[in-house]
Amino acid sequence: MDEIFMILTRLLMGIGHLALIVVAAPLVQGLIKKSKAFWQMRQGPPILQPYRDLRKLMKKEELVSEHASWIFLLTPRIVLAGTLMAGLVIPGAWGWAPFSVWGDLFLFGASLGLVRLFLTLAGLEGAGTFGGMGSSRELFIGLLTEPALLLGLIVLAFITDATSLQGIMTGLQSVSPLDISKILALIALGMVSIAEMGRIPMDNPDTHLELTMIHEGMLLEYSGPSLALLNFAEQIKQLLLLVLLAQIIWPSGLIPLSDGLLGTLWALGFTGVKVAVLGFFFATVESLFVKRRLFRAPHYLATGTSAAILALISLWIIRGQI
Repeated sequence: MDEIFMILTRLLMGIGHLALIVVAAPLVQGLIKKSKAFWQMRQGPPILQPYRDLRKLMKKEELVSEHASWIFLLTPRIVLAGTLMAGLVIPGAWGWAPFSVWGDLFLFGASLGLVRLFLTLAGLEGAGTFGGMGSSRELFIGLLTEPALLLGLIVLAFITDATSLQGIMTGLQSVSPLDISKILALIALGMVSIAEMGRIPMDNPDTHLELTMIHEGMLLEYSGPSLALLNFAEQIKQLLLLVLLAQIIWPSGLIPLSDGLLGTLWALGFTGVKVAVLGFFFATVESLFVKRRLFRAPHYLATGTSAAILALISLWIIRGQI
């Protein structure tokens, strides 16, 4: 009976973990849009506007190209499922992840890779020029971002002697904020996260100019509920990356659920503040810089990869861990 009770408890905690991610993702998107409007000296949309947009799309009719196959219809479901799978290994405000196993940092990277694979296939399904262009650009960016993302996480795994993201976040609490390896890994992950979220200077999520789109170009053939699922999955992915960065920068908000209701609410509120501040920071970056040319993207991402490599070298020189 005790084992059954523990299984049911972990199942309910996992459902609550995913429910919190699902509810908060559009709110973070609305906060970022509102922050950008602040820097651009305009009123901007309400913070709750992303919820209304998703509801509106769910009620619209869905049109499917005659050239599309089953991949086109299946992609939004797989993209959302793959993104939620990545959410299962990201520790929440309490330092707990529903699916924490040895090496789950690679599962995190694999989930994002699966999402990218089906999105690029879906961009080709409509047989449109701009969809194919967006798919080609997405693969080009992914080729540069995924190695840097995994390398940055591997550096943190060496620092904390843990290969699960939950273990990494817990181990970082005892690591000095001025640790050079951690700082370099954070720089790498921060630069890669901008590219993964499709934000300036790598991409502009608000543009609809076909010749400059990357992520949005793959979604041009989608409408109705399928487009709502894809937009929702992108919002969840953005939230997961922000939570990951926030917990790496300041992991002191991680406390066990056993600390009572007050401690639980404090950890949730503190993590929410960290994510909001980080979202405001990225919105500020978008307001200060312009989108880079596509063929300058390797220079930007190479800087992130170089930071991760330097972090590995610093581990070898300072700690002798490698």
